[in-house]
Amino acid sequence: MNKFLLCFGLLICPIASFADGYLNEYMVLFVSQEDPDLSPWKDLPQCIAHSTPTAQKGIFENQYTYANGDALTTIFLSSDKIKNGECEHLIHFPDDIKGSGVFESYYPNGKKRSQIEYQDGYYQGKIQFWFANGLKEQESAIINGESEGDYKIWHPNGQIALSMKYKNGIESGIRQRWYQNGNPWTYATFQNNKLIGDLKMWFENGKLERQGSYRDGVRHNIYKIWYSDGQPEAVLQYNLGKISSAQCWNKTGTSFSGQACSNRYKDEQ
Repeated sequence: MNKFLLCFGLLICPIASFADGYLNEYMVLFVSQEDPDLSPWKDLPQCIAHSTPTAQKGIFENQYTYANGDALTTIFLSSDKIKNGECEHLIHFPDDIKGSGVFESYYPNGKKRSQIEYQDGYYQGKIQFWFANGLKEQESAIINGESEGDYKIWHPNGQIALSMKYKNGIESGIRQRWYQNGNPWTYATFQNNKLIGDLKMWFENGKLERQGSYRDGVRHNIYKIWYSDGQPEAVLQYNLGKISSAQCWNKTGTSFSGQACSNRYKDEQ
């Protein structure tokens, strides 16, 4: 069974999933961020490490707490004796955690930051994160070392930001993204980790940005691009990922074609 060791900061390390962001079709990381002025960590609170030897040689019962005694994390077993430090850097799941259970961490206001199920020191089950305002930030699952089922991310205002699906660690099904105002951002279909069928992308103002067709992960047939004001930018004809003809327009509406147009998009996939 191919298991992943548990580790995360703001990102879940071994998996193509991100607690604070997600990849678009061009492998660019998008991040849903809260206002820095509202960050629960802006005052750099310090936390206290509680580390007690257990009857098992070399294993400690560990927990981090805030200075007032409130829990930063639940109790966990580890081969490391933990140390005091800045709270924000201590909420991450311990790399060397032992046993099985549910790891939780908490914001200074007492609201839950994370809840992660694990078995024998590996991800196994549901993984959940929340914003400091109590709204859900991310929800996903790992089964037998692979991403499984729905993977969702929300904006800090509660608006859904991303919805996608995995089966045995492979992305399959509809992937949708939304802007924080609720407008659609991307609609695409994946099969075996590859784009297939129609892709649509929108500007935040609601106007269509891109519309095209994919076959086995590459562009095929007509692919159209617009400027944010709704004026056409390009109409490209693809044959299995390669541009066969192209018509472009600049922002003033002047058209041009041929190699000058194709070169604008030759590195896109």
